[in-house]
Amino acid sequence: MCLERTLLIVLAGFSFCCQAQSPTRAYRQEVSFALDNDVILFIDRYYSAGHHFSYRTLLPSKSSTARNQHLLSVNLGNAIFTSRKIRFANTMNMDRPYAGYYYGALSISRLTSRAVQSWDAEVGVVGEQTGISQLHTWWHEKTGFQEPRGWRWQIANEVVFNLNYRFQKAYLLAPHLDVVTSSTVSAGTASNKINQQVTFRFARFRPLSQSVFTNSTLAYTGNSTHTEAFFFIGGGADYVISNIFLEGSLFSNNPSQFTVDAATWVFRGQAGFMYSQKRNSFQVVMNGLTREMQRGTAHGYMRLAFARQL
Repeated sequence: MCLERTLLIVLAGFSFCCQAQSPTRAYRQEVSFALDNDVILFIDRYYSAGHHFSYRTLLPSKSSTARNQHLLSVNLGNAIFTSRKIRFANTMNMDRPYAGYYYGALSISRLTSRAVQSWDAEVGVVGEQTGISQLHTWWHEKTGFQEPRGWRWQIANEVVFNLNYRFQKAYLLAPHLDVVTSSTVSAGTASNKINQQVTFRFARFRPLSQSVFTNSTLAYTGNSTHTEAFFFIGGGADYVISNIFLEGSLFSNNPSQFTVDAATWVFRGQAGFMYSQKRNSFQVVMNGLTREMQRGTAHGYMRLAFARQL
């Protein structure tokens, strides 16, 4: 957590020290960094931590408005999954396997007046080959947290590939209130699922295709001094077909030593605050979800994210 706090302080300081050269300059590139962790909620289990870096750029367009543009994103990151009690070393006491994951993804989003469509291609590696087990153990030792003892039962090594499609559309209910529907389909060797979510935004928000909510502030063409600041709350459900981080590989010739059955239905909730002005964007998001496996319990974690246009 000390490292993550330091990174946030550095990024925040950079955003306030480096001001835009001109209030009318159009920026077409953006970098962002997001931290996921449940320690903020005084727990340490399941999706324990994640670190995500993204680079985005607007693709050349014949359109002079933000009503029909395309946004290209390159994403890199990692994720750590552990059992509910990390002091347990025996699978009889564990409710899920450990897993470490590194990934890279390429995403293209089509931005229209009230809708955003995104196509993602993700390639990653899972298992001991990631080195996350050693890193996680070392970090807990250095920071004084409990030693995670279940890494010997982590998901087996594998290279995975996933395709994801998301469609988001906004419906204005009042001058400062709208509802966003989000439908996602994921297919591949890492995760196969269908998600449907509904989110309410209230206060000062921009159109969906120009908002920090969809990481599309690069497409904003209005007054550069205009601030986007809004709260949101929403929920949805996953219909889960398979999950490598719980059930191991889809291929019978690559079994993991310890796996559990994934829950067919997982219900999710989100709430938080997002802010964007000029070149900088911030997000604070609370995530909650029901049990992901048969013997599991509910879980929650927080995301802190910062983005800066270049």
